[in-house]
Amino acid sequence: MPVFIKYLLLISLLSFLMASFPILTILMAILWGGSLIIASIYLDSKQMLAIIGLSIAILYVVAGANASFYYLTFYGASAVVMSLLVNTTKEGYYHLQKWGITAAVIGVTLFILSAYLSTGQIGIQEMEKQLNIYMQENNQQLEQSGIIKLYEERGISREELEDSIGRMVKAFAYHMPAIYYLQAILAAFFMLLLGTFLYHKRGLERLRKKPFKNEIMPWQLVWVIIAGLALWLLGRAQQMNSLYYTGSNILVVMLPISVYFGLATVVFKLKQQKPVYQKWFTIILIILSIFFLPSAVIFFSIIGVFDALMDYRKLRLEKEDGT
Repeated sequence: MPVFIKYLLLISLLSFLMASFPILTILMAILWGGSLIIASIYLDSKQMLAIIGLSIAILYVVAGANASFYYLTFYGASAVVMSLLVNTTKEGYYHLQKWGITAAVIGVTLFILSAYLSTGQIGIQEMEKQLNIYMQENNQQLEQSGIIKLYEERGISREELEDSIGRMVKAFAYHMPAIYYLQAILAAFFMLLLGTFLYHKRGLERLRKKPFKNEIMPWQLVWVIIAGLALWLLGRAQQMNSLYYTGSNILVVMLPISVYFGLATVVFKLKQQKPVYQKWFTIILIILSIFFLPSAVIFFSIIGVFDALMDYRKLRLEKEDGT
């Protein structure tokens, strides 16, 4: 079977599955994007554009205009950009990652802006309303299960419990934009990771990813965190207005990213220890992280941010020296 036909059938099938089974959307999107990336080394630009065009047509026919717009902005933008970069340039893994994630952020932003322009809002109030309805419908089940009585025995009244749940629902609804961005960013990350894995399975060396312990957060992202923190503090001083939620959404997006690079820094330092100490330090770190998870998350995120600024591992210095 010709290579073009093979990838045309595979990617078309994944497009169909992505549109047909919403519960598997993210998984199918990652497989679809990874397949586009690996196909781009065997096919020319015209063939790639033909496959991408057919994929878009399948999404439109199966899912409709609105759903296909969602798929394309959340997943399609990053997958298409990365696959075309592989096809038309000789750039490496981190160049593709940078532009893939940038495309994902732009795509989600377009989705949010289009929702706002068409409806006057981005669905936060509707999400909060639906979540409140869901929680109210489950109040009876909570009471029958004895959970509410258990809280009352511990001195927490029904009103306090409902108020706490209401605040949690509001916080979740108002951070939907952050969830959107994280969803698209993680999909782009795993698309490229899958494509890289498939590259190396074929003995190709182009998309070479650094060992995890040698990865460092781009210092530019620190300014994004600073901007988010500034907006969060400013909005908090003004009774949690839109500035507050804009800042908190930025911080929610950046938290797992900074934790990822903070973990890389910690792993790097652990690898520098003697094997006997390395084992015990690792065990202690895992135990502490499990029992003090919120503190561990904050610790790793702070390490990731400061390493991006200070370069504790001297990774940028080694790169400049060519070593």
